[in-house]
Amino acid sequence: MEDQPSREELERLIRKMMETGELNPEELAKVAGFSANPEMLQELFGQVAAMTASSPAGEPVNWKLAIDQALAISRKSEVRPSLAIEAELEKAFDISRLWLSEVTEFSNSNPPKKLSRSMWAQDAMPLFKELSEPVANSMAKALTENLGNTLPPELSQMLGPAQNFIGNAGSSIFAMQLGQAVGRLSAAVLLSGEIGIPPSNRPGIITQNLEGFLKNLETPKSEVLIYLATRELALTALYSHAGWLREQIITQVREFAAGLRVDLSGIEDVAAAFDPTDPDSMEQIIEASAMVSPRSEEQEQALERIEAMLALIEGWVDFISLEATKRLPNIQAVMEIYNRKRATSGASQKTFEALLGLEMSPRFRREAATMWGAVSEAKGHAAADALWSHPDQMPTQEEIQDPQILIARLENASDDFDDQLKKFLE
Repeated sequence: MEDQPSREELERLIRKMMETGELNPEELAKVAGFSANPEMLQELFGQVAAMTASSPAGEPVNWKLAIDQALAISRKSEVRPSLAIEAELEKAFDISRLWLSEVTEFSNSNPPKKLSRSMWAQDAMPLFKELSEPVANSMAKALTENLGNTLPPELSQMLGPAQNFIGNAGSSIFAMQLGQAVGRLSAAVLLSGEIGIPPSNRPGIITQNLEGFLKNLETPKSEVLIYLATRELALTALYSHAGWLREQIITQVREFAAGLRVDLSGIEDVAAAFDPTDPDSMEQIIEASAMVSPRSEEQEQALERIEAMLALIEGWVDFISLEATKRLPNIQAVMEIYNRKRATSGASQKTFEALLGLEMSPRFRREAATMWGAVSEAKGHAAADALWSHPDQMPTQEEIQDPQILIARLENASDDFDDQLKKFLE
């Protein structure tokens, strides 16, 4: 009969792993009394060490690891597109820029970026970091503050040296998963700003993905290119004009993240089921420590504000892009093709669902597009553009659903201005 593992020695090894992120898998297997593939364990604990040991001071997440993962995934399937598609893109952007100037005062004269998948991932990761950092920071803080109070005394005492490890691990896994998600998205997005926020001031298109998207289409490819270029130009022009817009979304994400609460009530059950021979078992324990409590009323309200803002942005881009390209003979077919792609692989929906658990409503976006059309028809494109001048001017959810309320507000504001001007001149 084999000797029973030494509890003291096993605890010493676990503390060593928690404190330093380093562990000899063969030594653990010997002490714990189980048989496992040393290479498998080495990989498992190597991942744990990477998540914790090399995180910069003061940051709960190893962002370098996240971008490394995103780039590794994006480069796996990367190929060089044909030069012909790049030349066609230049023409499409020239036409789009001209047509867009006819329906909005917003413009973007920056030359377009013709991106590879890894270039897009490199450009997009700072944006994803900015969006996800409030959530990761709040989760790490909540774990650190609540771990000792929530766990039973005997388990809390045993894991005392590991609190920093566990606090960082949940948010680090979150960042690793984010890196994987960005890497996968790089193979799906056509436009640089397809998630609803442009990574930079320059419009961009991922040429390899675009070439694959166009390959089997019966609709004239030149029309599809013009429409996509118009969408990307419109989005970057909007953010360039409304300088407050990006920070507004980040602030709303922070408001949501501030209310994160962690529920560790199930960690004992998960720990009891830990199987050292299963590579996924350690990750299950760490993920269990990052379970969040049900959303508060304030968080639900923050999510509503984020969804409304994103719907207003995408709705405006939908409307203004159609207005600018409506002279294309097959524009309805082009719109249908793009909407079908967006429904099956929408980058914006996937991004905010993964970050915040926000399931964006396509109906809400369509209502916003209809509202922008109604305002433009009733008051002109300039009046619609003017609403982006300040966050206080933005349409409310009620106004999105009933554009006549917004139109009445604009007319009353115009009447008030005329009255004040008359009084000034008298």
